[in-house]
Amino acid sequence: MTITAPVTVLGLDWSTPDTPCLRTTATPDGSQLHPLLGEHTFRVDGDERYCVGWFDLTGPEGRHVRCRNDETVTRGRQCRRCQYKEGFVAAHQAHHNPHALPDNIRGYLQQPHWLYLDVFAKGMTKVGTAAELRRRSRLAEQGPVAAVYIARTSDGIAVRALEAAVSRHLGLPQQVPTRHKVLGLQDRVDTAALMMRLTELAAEATAYLATITADQPGTEVFLDPEPWARPACATTVFDAAPVLAYPAALTEGTHHLRVTGASGPVALFTTEPGPDAARYCADLSKLIGRRLVPATPENAPTSAPTLF
Repeated sequence: MTITAPVTVLGLDWSTPDTPCLRTTATPDGSQLHPLLGEHTFRVDGDERYCVGWFDLTGPEGRHVRCRNDETVTRGRQCRRCQYKEGFVAAHQAHHNPHALPDNIRGYLQQPHWLYLDVFAKGMTKVGTAAELRRRSRLAEQGPVAAVYIARTSDGIAVRALEAAVSRHLGLPQQVPTRHKVLGLQDRVDTAALMMRLTELAAEATAYLATITADQPGTEVFLDPEPWARPACATTVFDAAPVLAYPAALTEGTHHLRVTGASGPVALFTTEPGPDAARYCADLSKLIGRRLVPATPENAPTSAPTLF
């Protein structure tokens, strides 16, 4: 990514899982996508964080809408107006009060949804949901080592009730912090062992779901769970482990990253050329909402600074 004017990072885009992108503001309006794999030279300008806008889901495909005032935020990633326009805060509680759904997500939640289990490095597991149109990209943006779909429902409200039930019954979280995903790459990733663990967990989950959904029309439990197709750029990350955690703060100084792989918010990269260059991983979500300004590779360190 080569920028010639200040831009704000609005997010990581995994809508095409095999070719992830960085979304930034465009000049003078709107947003644009930059391929994530490749070279990026940048410097963060200031300490402010800016609203990332919202997604209009009323059409056949989600459309990103830039915050009309590019407001600064101190909590979360959206200003109150964009958060309200998008409406996903209400979506997470839709199974408790479906009548309170905003118009923007009402149609989105009426499409079929999938329930899945995924496993991360070091064996961390969780349960989650994905809309029909986003069932592969939803998992790609989270970055698990492996995942399986265990059920399908006719809408997004029913699937959230199942998610809550499986979470309670098996003691599974619905989120895994990104810092754990980075830490997990500092040891070798045994994909086969993690997949075995996931298979055993899926058997428990589907047996339980079969007992609680027997009289629920529109819900299908997969006694033979369907595996998720992991993007090749994520496989590159797990095959490279163990790798070093990038010791520099991405929000300070100038950086020149040669990104060769990505798994959800975590990127695999080197800071200098050559097959023997040290490989690092870092949480790119720390850049979301931050303003980047043009920089040159000459201003970036040729190797990452140490903490000592």
